Amino acid sequence: MEQYGIITETRGETAAVNLQRHLICGECGKCGIMSESKRSITIEAQNPIRAEKGQRVVIESDDRQVIFLAFMLYIVPLGGLVAGILSWMQFAGNLGFTGTLELQAVAFGFALMVFIFFLIRKWDRRVKDNPQYKPVITGFLLDKPECDEGSSEQHTEYQEE
Repeated sequence: MEQYGIITETRGETAAVNLQRHLICGECGKCGIMSESKRSITIEAQNPIRAEKGQRVVIESDDRQVIFLAFMLYIVPLGGLVAGILSWMQFAGNLGFTGTLELQAVAFGFALMVFIFFLIRKWDRRVKDNPQYKPVITGFLLDKPECDEGSSEQHTEYQEE
């Protein structure tokens, strides 16, 4: 996955990069981003090309890692919720529990989901500095005005190092 950003700080082999949210995000406000100041996010990326503060850069992430992380953050906890509900219904039915089994099952499912989030957070802290999961700065962005004098649009290219 390729993204564009501006370097805000360099720290040895890494750099803090301010990424702009994609145009597809829009301004519906559902995610809580209403002001222009909240339309960006700062990430830490590997900086093998030695880009400096203020430069516009291209950042690439391994698509497989992005999909894996999305799976870990969204699908695994949801699977834990469903597995918790189904396992409690089976467990409670075998032991002869009575009462509001559905409510108990949902509570157990949510408890299992929270436990899974806790494990994911612990795993995240362990692999936080692993270069395998960090995006890499791969080039500089170069803005060139279009050759056609009647147009005010710009084409964006990038130069790989």
